[in-house]
Amino acid sequence: MSKITHVLDTSALLAHYFDEPGAELVQQLWALRGQKPGISAVTVTELRGRLGQEIEDSKEAENAADAYLGDLTVCLPVDRAVAELAWQIRTATPQRLPLVDALIAATARAAGAILVHKDPHMARIPAELVDQVAL
Repeated sequence: MSKITHVLDTSALLAHYFDEPGAELVQQLWALRGQKPGISAVTVTELRGRLGQEIEDSKEAENAADAYLGDLTVCLPVDRAVAELAWQIRTATPQRLPLVDALIAATARAAGAILVHKDPHMARIPAELVDQVAL
């Protein structure tokens, strides 16, 4: 497996599932030969929760989560180094940044990858801290 070049925020996965603007870019990342995008370990909980809220059929929600969390992505850990980066990112971001989003951004930075998201508050993270693409 090649180096992880992109880390998908939960919002990017949801944009893809619901075929919202930006879904094509997420799809293109899966088309890159020999690569899978990364996700932060905290995305597992967040994605399962959001799909469970948005999809009435619980089996369909579970299957969708399993697909995104299984064969389509590589789950990256949140360890002490990532937690410290999340603290740096939160303190450097001028407006409130939820902890989960700081951890996801820190996961991308630790991997040396581009963060792909659809959250306006993530775009407020200083560019020198995390490379990112907003959908």
